[in-house]
Amino acid sequence: MDSQDINVLLAKHFSGETKPEEEAVLMNWIKNNPDEYISLKIFFAESQPLDSPQLFETGNAWNRIAPNLSSTKPTVFQLYKKYIYATAVAAVFILISTFAFLYANTEITVQTANGQVKSIELSDGSLVTLNDNSSITYKRFLWNNRTVSLNGEAFFEVKHDESKPFSVNTGTLSVKVLGTSFVVTTKEKEKSVAVITGKVKVTATPTSQTVILEKKQAVHYVSNRLIKSDTANKNLLSWKTKSLSFENTPLQKAFQDIEDCYHIKIQVEGKISDSCTVTTNFKNESIKEILEEFRLLFGLSYTQKGNTVWVKNISCEK
Repeated sequence: MDSQDINVLLAKHFSGETKPEEEAVLMNWIKNNPDEYISLKIFFAESQPLDSPQLFETGNAWNRIAPNLSSTKPTVFQLYKKYIYATAVAAVFILISTFAFLYANTEITVQTANGQVKSIELSDGSLVTLNDNSSITYKRFLWNNRTVSLNGEAFFEVKHDESKPFSVNTGTLSVKVLGTSFVVTTKEKEKSVAVITGKVKVTATPTSQTVILEKKQAVHYVSNRLIKSDTANKNLLSWKTKSLSFENTPLQKAFQDIEDCYHIKIQVEGKISDSCTVTTNFKNESIKEILEEFRLLFGLSYTQKGNTVWVKNISCEK
């Protein structure tokens, strides 16, 4: 049954004029759309004028008095009845349209807790993977305006639509794309955008400075400036993939990537030599397995309590 038929049934239902078979059809629709029906019922009740609360009972009144009227009168009442019926249909149509508009433009906010990662599919088919301690706000239906707001970090896989660019706003940075995959980070100590595939335009909101990024390029917002780099961190998505790759990577940087991947904090006792590097790979290993390998490689000792790891006695002798 199409929406126009439902509109007619709802109008008759609210005026108390549905037949048993029509009521059965409508009850089945209400069973599948309870929230929409309740909202329409509330809208309908609130929209009734105070001086004519029984407006939609006119049809019933007509049925009761019709047999007692002379044959020269019914045309006037019939026209009035049709007018009331048409008004009811129009009112229900307006209410449904209003409800649909409000429903479509409802803003949804998704948040993640510490150590939690969530995957979200937007109404346009775009996919978002939200890192921990992050939040994203978007409209329920991204029709003409594909814009979302981000706080924290997320990986976007945007559905291509040349006529409707996709935008991510962070307050400091604005990212606009047509169809691509990229990571946006907007944390207290880091604000950056890195492109995995495709091309994006990044604008620094405070200064209006703009840069174009292509595959494997990144930009960092530092001291009110956008600084572009040609090589994005290969472990950028480790928090999503649980894969880490190090090739002559400074140990301090390796610890930072491990922190991001496993949502932990590594506290190192003393200063790590710049000559201390690591070459190894991990795939779906536990944090304990990784720490054990580093213990064997560098002779270090470590203790872990909750989400914090204390490391000391690092030896970088080859």
